[in-house]
Amino acid sequence: MKLSIRTRLAVFFTLVFFGVLALVLSAIALALYRELDQRADRALKIEERWLRGLIESEFAPLTLPGCKNCDSLAAELVQELNERYIYRGQFTVIYFPSLQSPRLYFGGREKNIPLLLPEDFLSRKDGFYNLEIEGRKSRVLLKQQPWGILAMGRDNQTFREVADEFVEIIHWIVGFSLLFVLAGGWIMARLAMLPVVSAAEAAEEITITNLRQRLPEYAGRDEFGVLVITLNRMIARIEEGVNRIQQFTQDAAHELRTPLTILRGELELAYQKADLSDDTRVSLQKTLDRVISMSRVVENLMLLAQSDTGSYPVQKSVFRLDEVLKEIYEDVQILAENRPIEVLLDHCEAVQFFGDKQLIYRLLLNLCDNALKYTERGCIKLKLAIAGDSVDFTISDTGIGIPEEQLPRIFDRFYRVDKSRSNSGGGSGLGLSICQWIVQAHGGSIRVESQLDRGTTIQILFPLRSTFFVPA
Repeated sequence: MKLSIRTRLAVFFTLVFFGVLALVLSAIALALYRELDQRADRALKIEERWLRGLIESEFAPLTLPGCKNCDSLAAELVQELNERYIYRGQFTVIYFPSLQSPRLYFGGREKNIPLLLPEDFLSRKDGFYNLEIEGRKSRVLLKQQPWGILAMGRDNQTFREVADEFVEIIHWIVGFSLLFVLAGGWIMARLAMLPVVSAAEAAEEITITNLRQRLPEYAGRDEFGVLVITLNRMIARIEEGVNRIQQFTQDAAHELRTPLTILRGELELAYQKADLSDDTRVSLQKTLDRVISMSRVVENLMLLAQSDTGSYPVQKSVFRLDEVLKEIYEDVQILAENRPIEVLLDHCEAVQFFGDKQLIYRLLLNLCDNALKYTERGCIKLKLAIAGDSVDFTISDTGIGIPEEQLPRIFDRFYRVDKSRSNSGGGSGLGLSICQWIVQAHGGSIRVESQLDRGTTIQILFPLRSTFFVPA
């Protein structure tokens, strides 16, 4: 799935903000945990110095291998430890290693603290450790002494709970911040992309017939401003080139029309002479047909060139569209008399039409002429009806049809579906282009459906509005 630029910008801003926020909050949380541990460490160091001094002074005999009155001193030491640490939530383990009789004393919060410590804890390196004892988090100092091993711990649960709650709050903050930044980033990206959207909408409206239009000016001096200026200059160059082509087409058609008209007249006069041989008459007939065909091409080119520049005088008036269709229907019937083709006026409602009568006549005649050219046998159906908010004209035939892959190009100028169609009909490839322009000039739409070797259906819809139509 492709994401729009504004969506990608919003996601990018959100990810960047989230990354920075996560780093900052992680650093704060890490600093908090570290500060809590350092406070506990300082308190443990103070207690370690006090206890070491106590042992080395008042209970020094306990550090000797063969001390006397060890039991009474030991009981006194344990009592001293309990009195000092049991209400502080602390504990102490003192280990006197001896080859003869190693001794272990402990006191404070936990009664069986040696059993609650990890099995190899006293053999670890000196340092501070975070242990969970009886479901509570404790900070423990392990220190090797000249006379043995000293382990001291203090309850760190409350501080840890505060830190954990802070981390949980951070998670909520990050979640809400993520949603807020995502929404804010979307809005900011939308605002930032407004000039792009405006330029895209303006560019969508620029066609070959209104190249005078330009992209809206952009006040900023950033990259997008440079792009708008560049595109407007490019459109200006395209307009200049198209104008030259259109002017050349009009000039060429105008220059060719007069000599072709003269040539046609001379050929018609020569053809009317009575003393012509049969071969000469046939040759003159073929030449005259070619001149007439070329004159039609020139007229079509002139019309299309004028339609491109908007200079063709579309003269609209109110007339009966159904009467025009009936007139063309009668002409097509005459043209199809000697061919195995049946022409049917399937449905014809009375419709008053506001438009250029000559252009509409040409439109309908061109479509019927194409149907006759490319239908060898079968039928041609014509229909005129009011369908909803549109006036529907449909012509369908049982002709040779059009390949599906070539349907999108049939309205291109000078485009011919294939050689067999061109050669058989002798068309110039401009007829459907003219039909499309006439339909668009009257605010309508044209649609073609076709199946190869089964026939073609062309549907024209004109909007049923007071400016165009008034139902009879």
